[in-house]
Amino acid sequence: MKRAERGSGLIVIIVVIAFLLTIGVMVVTVTSTGPKVSGNVRSQEEAFNAAEAGFDASRIQMENLFLNGTWASFDGHCLGQVEKIDMPTLDGAFNPFYFRSLSDEELIGLIDPDGDGLPNLPNTIFFQQPFTKTSAGADDPRYTYTTFLINDEAGAGSYDPSDVLLVTIGVVRAGTAGTRVLATSRLEIVIAVEGTNP
Repeated sequence: MKRAERGSGLIVIIVVIAFLLTIGVMVVTVTSTGPKVSGNVRSQEEAFNAAEAGFDASRIQMENLFLNGTWASFDGHCLGQVEKIDMPTLDGAFNPFYFRSLSDEELIGLIDPDGDGLPNLPNTIFFQQPFTKTSAGADDPRYTYTTFLINDEAGAGSYDPSDVLLVTIGVVRAGTAGTRVLATSRLEIVIAVEGTNP
């Protein structure tokens, strides 16, 4: 009888130790994922800030083009004449190059398919433009924006050259050379011409 009681005490101790071990593993897992999550959130906020900087720079650029008479409307200044990225469908079928069906990285790759850092599609306002400086005062390639205009009526019938969709993509990369993408953020804002100012 005493031997059986000793065996049950050992089983209780093993169950308690297993329970404590499980709780310990859970605590370590939760505390180790916290910094990763906060890093991802910070990168996403930085990408959004880059996209906002692209919007501001593009708005100023377009205002200057309208004020100095270089542009009279948005006609001929939209991206999409080459790949038809502004058309959701082509000949009744889904267009795989439609800009809203592409990820931000795929869209940037479509604009620069050879990867030389220069846009191959015409009418890109800014491409991989750095928006911040390093501590040494040089452009920081880890934080960039790309901006272009899209015909917002594409595929819907009549074309109105007085309004377009301004698309800005902010990108945050890792490393000093900025090779690995950490986060992207895309803004799509309708811009219209009133008088001479967009």
